[in-house]
Amino acid sequence: MKRTLSLCILFPLFVSLNAQVTVDTSLLKERLAEIFLGEGVSIFNVRVHGNASSLGYFTAKNTNFPMEEGIVLSTGRASAIEGQNISPKRSSSMKEGMGSDPDLARMVSRQVFNTTVIEFDFIPMFDSLYFDYVFASEEYPEYVGSAYNDVFCLLIKGPNFRSPLNLARVGKPSSTVMINSVNHRKNKEYFIPNYTFKASEEIPFTVEFDGFTTLLTASCRVTRGKVHHLKIAIGNVNDFSYDSGVFLRAGSFGSKGGNKQHSLPFDFDERQPEEGYDRLLDSIAGLMKANPSWKMAVLGHTDSLGSKEYNLKLSQERAQSVANELIRRGVGTNRIFVKGFGDTKPLRSNGSEEGRQKNRRVEIIIREQERL
Repeated sequence: MKRTLSLCILFPLFVSLNAQVTVDTSLLKERLAEIFLGEGVSIFNVRVHGNASSLGYFTAKNTNFPMEEGIVLSTGRASAIEGQNISPKRSSSMKEGMGSDPDLARMVSRQVFNTTVIEFDFIPMFDSLYFDYVFASEEYPEYVGSAYNDVFCLLIKGPNFRSPLNLARVGKPSSTVMINSVNHRKNKEYFIPNYTFKASEEIPFTVEFDGFTTLLTASCRVTRGKVHHLKIAIGNVNDFSYDSGVFLRAGSFGSKGGNKQHSLPFDFDERQPEEGYDRLLDSIAGLMKANPSWKMAVLGHTDSLGSKEYNLKLSQERAQSVANELIRRGVGTNRIFVKGFGDTKPLRSNGSEEGRQKNRRVEIIIREQERL
């Protein structure tokens, strides 16, 4: 077991009661996969290994944590990450020595304990895969450079890969994301410390972990229409103490490629796009008429202000208004798929007006039908 080190934590004088990370561990594995799922990919054969309390759905809205919602895997109880950072050495594993994983053990050539795994098969519609994640740990900063190098993997298998590939890599030259490769000393541009606070009116990082990465994106080339497999796993290295976790952003697991994409911004609560986009719509309509086999998706989005029901209706109305403009310009209705997503797929944090402005949009995705 580790030797205990002490850190002095200065608690903030101001804490927003509405700015809290919350975790729900009651959802079924299929529902968790649906939360992770984005566009252009289908998921099936979902499997989970480890304690059910170590995997759940989280929300971090109105905080400055790098993502607002998604699923989280932890080496301890997922509920222990909620709220302020009140302990520099949180350990909430259910049983010492519970569960190892051969892939994680090979990565560090050491014993691995308290593993949590979610894995599934998927079929991408296009030739690229991408999703967003954050790695976090209580091992920061005391055990940076030590043997207690908690580890996780984003392991993909498929037709493109002779052997499984770990997508959790960062920096140049690239390093596998773990305690000893991303911290306050190495690849520090990707690291956010959370182990000391100063009295401030700014909203703090309302999560228990002592440090975490910036929002990172995993991506790779895939073979469209073929079955692939993704395994996401995390574990404690060399002992059973000090929780670590990996956060996966809701709606970010998707596939793109073989398409052309445009985005139209919207003012607050408006159903029509901002002025000045007639020429773009003319160009898109002309492109579609010149390529009669192509189809398109018109997808509406909102910021997080307002109720879920209102935003879903607003996003659908935005998407339909853009579709109507394209129909008026001669694009057949049978070639346009229209859907509103409400506030479920933000591009930026909704914590600022700048972020909300980015999220108020309609995306137009043109797909070459012969490549689907």
